[in-house]
Amino acid sequence: MRRFVGTSTPVDVIVDEAPVYFIGPATRDNPMSHVRTRVMGKVLFHDRKIKWNRITLQLMGRAGLTIQAPASALPREAVGPMDASGMTTLQTTIRVCDIEKELIFGGQDEIEFGLHLPTHLPPSIKAKHAFVEYTLIANFSAGTFFKKYRIQRTVILKRHYLPSPSALIPNTEHHGVREFFAWNAEVPKAAALETGEIVIAFRWSVEKERVEVDRVDIGLLEIETYRFTTRHGLHNLPPVMTAFPVTTYHPPTFTTTSETHFVRTVIPTKVRTHHFDPFLEIAHKTRVTIHFSLGHSPLQLEFPIILTDYPANFNHNHANTAAYNNDSVPSRPSASTATGIPGDDAVAVDFDLPEYTPRYEHVLAES
Repeated sequence: MRRFVGTSTPVDVIVDEAPVYFIGPATRDNPMSHVRTRVMGKVLFHDRKIKWNRITLQLMGRAGLTIQAPASALPREAVGPMDASGMTTLQTTIRVCDIEKELIFGGQDEIEFGLHLPTHLPPSIKAKHAFVEYTLIANFSAGTFFKKYRIQRTVILKRHYLPSPSALIPNTEHHGVREFFAWNAEVPKAAALETGEIVIAFRWSVEKERVEVDRVDIGLLEIETYRFTTRHGLHNLPPVMTAFPVTTYHPPTFTTTSETHFVRTVIPTKVRTHHFDPFLEIAHKTRVTIHFSLGHSPLQLEFPIILTDYPANFNHNHANTAAYNNDSVPSRPSASTATGIPGDDAVAVDFDLPEYTPRYEHVLAES
């Protein structure tokens, strides 16, 4: 393979700066699955003396897992060599996509291209123990003397669960009774990072001669779950939970059972968005703790919620770095700058799907 350095490269591949993203879960039932997502770009030919006879583009996606897990949490067939602390290492990589496209060279200075992507692909991520990465590989050949030339470019894929700020987010109603206390809560099924907060509408009734609500604490939980597969099925490792600081709500002194209490908490800047791939799931819950007077034990409630962000045409380099590396969190564009899919007519989000998360069990295979 002939090599070139500096500005002597005879050809170059430029990937479009526009973000590459999907809307909604990776399932055919998703009403946004009909929207075709493409990796756009162009090939630039610098040396007009070279007559390329074959140009092939290949988008390869890989997902991997490398983690140490306690042998007690693993099925017998997955337990490998253990260290002194009883830990064993799980390491595997699978291919999630392999898309090819051939370009025809006719002597022009550049060729624009677009690679259509299947809708089931997981988004790019680089977590502590898992990753999903996509690489665009361009192979060039120009006869027997020149042989081959190869260029690689990293492609970042994102998945958003809300198409734009105009999407209406439905609420889920929860209710319950504990002795002297009856409650009802309306919890949004999703929240966008750009909004900056989560708001839950609470109503309750108490036997005031026995007890009163002193305060309500609300905070966000992030649940990071790694998983792997064996011949006997899918196995989840114990989840890693991160609790973010709580916000306290003090109800008014005089309230009625018909009064609605809007309990809210800030979405922390370090929180990650909802994620699902063959080896890693990042999910979230809101944890609400209701404290009572007169020494009664508090009531703790947890409600699942999907945290996401809007598609936005902000700086490409910043988007790629922040989206791919979970150690850095992207700055949040305001709702007015998020472009997404404009217009109420274009918004089609079905939060009533049986599983509003993709399932990749069928592609999990050790390699």
